[in-house]
Amino acid sequence: MTLGRETFQLNKTEYNDKLSRIINNHRANSLLIGEPLEFVLRSCRLTERWRKLASESEVQVRLRYQEIAGGRKVKMLSLERGQTKQLVGKAKLVSELYPTKRIATSASPEEKHYNAVKAAMRLGIKVQLKEYRDSVELPILCPISGLRIRKGVRTDVDHVGKTFSEIADTFLAEQGYFYTDITLCGPPTGKRFKDSELWRKWQDFHQEQARYALVIASANRSKGCDGYVTPDGLVGSFSAESPEDLSLDF
Repeated sequence: MTLGRETFQLNKTEYNDKLSRIINNHRANSLLIGEPLEFVLRSCRLTERWRKLASESEVQVRLRYQEIAGGRKVKMLSLERGQTKQLVGKAKLVSELYPTKRIATSASPEEKHYNAVKAAMRLGIKVQLKEYRDSVELPILCPISGLRIRKGVRTDVDHVGKTFSEIADTFLAEQGYFYTDITLCGPPTGKRFKDSELWRKWQDFHQEQARYALVIASANRSKGCDGYVTPDGLVGSFSAESPEDLSLDF
């Protein structure tokens, strides 16, 4: 829960609207009194930037015009005590009390490598998917949407029973590898395993395990991976080995 919500029992929109009404309902240079004054002071006391002055017993809150770029003027709250003045920007005050949640967008090296290996594994069985697609005689019914698939309809080759990710994860687990153990080689658009024998084993394993269905592309995107998620422990780690894990046989 944000500081503003916890203190005032207002969500961000409600708080912003109330603060806007206070600013809009008072003329420039006017002095806030009563409930509007207490609301603004209480808000400022919750922040690092304005807490000290807002806590002074003789502080006043007025509305002042502040010139900004282009010669425009905007009406802003101003904390004032004697010759000391601090302008309080509405947007800044709202952001202090209702901070935006920061979402991590950068993947870890392990996650990036995991995605690269999965992409390479998918590329490695592309021929198998094409062979299946070419063997299907249209029209047929899409098993996901129930709609008829005719020539010209955008389609995907979908894995039935076991998802592609599940087959890939099973293969590496049975071979005793983490994703971080796999070294890739080749051009950016044609990566493959550096270990050519392991690469052939993967293609053979997928050929044996995979079952397919031709489906409408949009329906397949909506379905996703049927809830399957790669176990975290299978991704692996690039971090240095613990001294306890190192071999001491010299």
